[in-house]
Amino acid sequence: MFNLKYKDDFYKLILSVFIFGIILIFLTVVAVMLYYSYPAIIRYGLPFLWTKEWNPPKEIFGAATFIAGTFMVTFLALIFAVPLSLGIGIFLEEYCPAFLRGFFTIIIEILAGIPSVVFGVWGVLTIVPWLRDSIEPFFEKHFSYIPFLKVEENIGYGILAASFVVTFMILPIIASITKDSLASVPKIIKDGAFATGATKLDVIRDVSLPHAYKGIYGGIVLGFGRAVGETIAVVLLIGNQAVIPKSLFGVGYTISAVLANTFTFAVISHIYASSEVELALILLLVSLIINLLGRNVLKRVIGGKFSRSQFGGG
Repeated sequence: MFNLKYKDDFYKLILSVFIFGIILIFLTVVAVMLYYSYPAIIRYGLPFLWTKEWNPPKEIFGAATFIAGTFMVTFLALIFAVPLSLGIGIFLEEYCPAFLRGFFTIIIEILAGIPSVVFGVWGVLTIVPWLRDSIEPFFEKHFSYIPFLKVEENIGYGILAASFVVTFMILPIIASITKDSLASVPKIIKDGAFATGATKLDVIRDVSLPHAYKGIYGGIVLGFGRAVGETIAVVLLIGNQAVIPKSLFGVGYTISAVLANTFTFAVISHIYASSEVELALILLLVSLIINLLGRNVLKRVIGGKFSRSQFGGG
């Protein structure tokens, strides 16, 4: 008995080391970036966040253009990807014939593993010409009076092109996790709902989705993490100009793209390198804040709905 208790305590200790090791790694990353970004933080302060100019020769650095580009690409990609992913996940789990489910699932998992540079090249060869030759001329002709739909340069590259490609990159991740989350809903709960006279749509809306929301939320967070930090595909498509986009068709820059393009040159100047590390720190903090806020919102909104829902309806 003593030997079993000793083994159990030892196993618990090992697992505790693992979890505290993850926390230590995260804190170490934050500490290192704080250390190297400290000169820029002291020199530029909070105005660094809303300063639009980025001029290395004059040592004037501001993150506003890159923050704007990052948020535009990320949230546009999520707006496109989340409804599609939920639809795909629901179809695969609830409506897809059993003999096709495995095939479609494999295809989605393969898409999730494709390197980003492949998506970037595909975007340059297909999305950019499509936007340049069809979509942008149409919007320029019919919607030029709407500021955020105005086409400034008919080149195909820009925020919308990058967002489309990032959408296809995060869609398989969210869809796959949505399917797995819906599959984890206990069958007895669904059968109970059907027994009360609920339709399949009622069961999906009032039982399956509320029960699986934590898993779906996790998929959305993973999709957000890939979207906000996506680099190579965005570098190839966004236009790489340090300006705040005025429309969906405007060019821009994201934090990850500017780091990939210029960090190797930034080491020639101490304050330049420090400013770029501060950009990386901002990217990390944005991911952390969105994660925490999203978790709290979903707990209140969806969790509250689930606690009040009944098998036959809301």
